[in-house]
Amino acid sequence: MLNRAIANFDQKILDQIHHFSIEILDETGIRFPSEQALEVFKKHGFRVDGETVFFTEKQVEQALATVPTQFKVHSRNGNRSICIGDDGYVLAPGYGPPFIIKADGSMRQAVLDDVSKFCKLVQMADCLDFNSSIVVQPNDVPQETAHLDILLETICMTDKPLMGSSSSGKAAKESLALAKILWGKIDNPVMISLVDSLSPLQYASEMADALVVYAEAGQPLIIHSSCSMGTTGPITLAGSLVLSNSATLAGICLSQIVNPGTPVIYGLGGSPTEMKTGGYINASPEDAKHTAIVTALGSYYKIPCRSQGALTESFSLDYQAGMESTMMLTSGALSGSNVCLHATGTYGSMLAMSYEKVMADVDLCGAIKKLLQPVEFSEDTFAIELIKEMGAKGNYLMQSHTHKRCRTEFYIPDLNIRTNHTKWMDMDQREMIDRAGKLVKQQLDQYQKPDIDPSIEKDLVTFITRQKTET
Repeated sequence: MLNRAIANFDQKILDQIHHFSIEILDETGIRFPSEQALEVFKKHGFRVDGETVFFTEKQVEQALATVPTQFKVHSRNGNRSICIGDDGYVLAPGYGPPFIIKADGSMRQAVLDDVSKFCKLVQMADCLDFNSSIVVQPNDVPQETAHLDILLETICMTDKPLMGSSSSGKAAKESLALAKILWGKIDNPVMISLVDSLSPLQYASEMADALVVYAEAGQPLIIHSSCSMGTTGPITLAGSLVLSNSATLAGICLSQIVNPGTPVIYGLGGSPTEMKTGGYINASPEDAKHTAIVTALGSYYKIPCRSQGALTESFSLDYQAGMESTMMLTSGALSGSNVCLHATGTYGSMLAMSYEKVMADVDLCGAIKKLLQPVEFSEDTFAIELIKEMGAKGNYLMQSHTHKRCRTEFYIPDLNIRTNHTKWMDMDQREMIDRAGKLVKQQLDQYQKPDIDPSIEKDLVTFITRQKTET
């Protein structure tokens, strides 16, 4: 069957991307300005020249062979644990925006109270499977310890799987320390982290250090590389794939020589540069094509993979936001991606979060998950006897077969309009942003904090207070 997103794409192309990536790794190498990472590479026989590490095909293949094809991430509420690598598509909200876009279009800095509110909305959203480590970056707390404040809110306000900070090796250790307070010990995957490379062909020392810390603990790593096509990487999609894949493979190698079997989620991206301004475009057909090909590469390496979420360049809940967000989210879902970050809430190249867009994207995510559900083909769903009974003159509305399924068979969005024009004209809130704002208030009002042992919460606060004092 023709994959229209990547119509000329086949096994030969995957082999080429891999071959060229190995060539880059072997001849050009990847820069790791991290003493800890460099020592690990040297210890395991990798060729190191200054801060540049070189990789042979054999070394890469040995690392890939130890990555699990599937794993479970546990939550403090066992019913919310997630499996990554199966046929599921697990979603997390926005990641890292420092600003909030208000309903009137104005922008302000995010604060810690926003973190708390977004965590509440994540907890209330059935379609979101785990929480981001930086749903927004609060500006009213010291940046060197902000990850502690964020993680405390995440732990206490949600009982879904967690993400830990990868801003530094120290932040990673502190994140794991909080996880140990929560679980007592860490002998299973309980905390996902995101490690991004820097393009072209390097990792920041802080990210590399964090990668080592999480790998030593056997915690899942999203290892992701991307470039701005035409500025920090080749302008062509094919070239950007080779560049970014090389960096991702290097990070995977590091994780596996530190601790073979460390769970990894493969990530790779590339977005066009707006040639008029030099800016980074984060929601485009090129991004969507990347997603489709990256999913194929994840399957090629037998590693679970991630995709981008409901991204948009828009700063309002308009047609552009809906079009771009749907294109990006659907490309990941239909191509077979396992994990999605930025599934809800982001505006303007992930610059800002919006409460109203979170609710609109939750509807979109719910629709996508319904789209992915297999169609049920059974004796009951075929309804053959009912069809025969009703013939050409029957009305199915009053039949028990309809009554039994009327609340579950179809996806029912919270915000979309499904009415006639007259009723729409009479509505107080015709525009989606108004309906979304009302729903935000309702969700926050209805939120109930999940149970957590008071002594554990006290220990979490005590640890964070001590770390802030020592910083």
